[in-house]
Amino acid sequence: MAALLEETLRRQGEWLFRNRSWIPVLLLPLVLLAVGRGDVPELARMVWWQVFCYLLLLSGACLRAWVVGTVPEGTSGRTTKEQIAEQLNTTGAYSLLRHPLYAANALMWSGVLLRPAVWWLWVIGLMGFMLLYERIMLAEEAFLHQRFGEHFRRWAEQTPALIPHWRLYRAAERPFRCNVVARREYSTWYAALLSCTIVEALLQWHWTGTFGLPPVWWALLGIATVVLIGRRIHRRMQP
Repeated sequence: MAALLEETLRRQGEWLFRNRSWIPVLLLPLVLLAVGRGDVPELARMVWWQVFCYLLLLSGACLRAWVVGTVPEGTSGRTTKEQIAEQLNTTGAYSLLRHPLYAANALMWSGVLLRPAVWWLWVIGLMGFMLLYERIMLAEEAFLHQRFGEHFRRWAEQTPALIPHWRLYRAAERPFRCNVVARREYSTWYAALLSCTIVEALLQWHWTGTFGLPPVWWALLGIATVVLIGRRIHRRMQP
């Protein structure tokens, strides 16, 4: 029975892995509800709170950049079709925790969901994060165990999943590559910018009745959108 349950969770994780790029959009109605109810705390107006939330988001983005910029090609990719691992990552961020990209995502989610200072929004978002990623992590680890066997088991036994163990740190085998980060993380940065824009616009609507963000904010989002579309068109035109 336990094996059957584990197989069910693994299959759910594989489905969630393939669809993880759009699933966070399901949180948007909760954000609308949180801001539209009229009970947004004054804390949300405080500059220090806004800075704190965006520092959380930035720390998650920097962690993702560190991971993506130092891992070998063929691992830790953005593919949503299937699991890929040409080798087992055990250095750099992966010497501290088994799922650094998902730990980074947790920080980024928290930065966005805490911004309205409506606590139940963050709690529900965190529960959704755990429900989503615990299954994805189960599916990934089952794949890695099948792929790398005893090597994976020894690494997994000593390396925590999401909370880093700093004494285990081993320097990454590859140098940091800015061009790889820019190529592979642009969609993540764009999603973060879009999420922040939506939340800030909704807060302005709640307080003033308009979506009155500074023009530079909309200009930045517009430029980022054009660049994103251009990158995708260019990628599809390549043979």
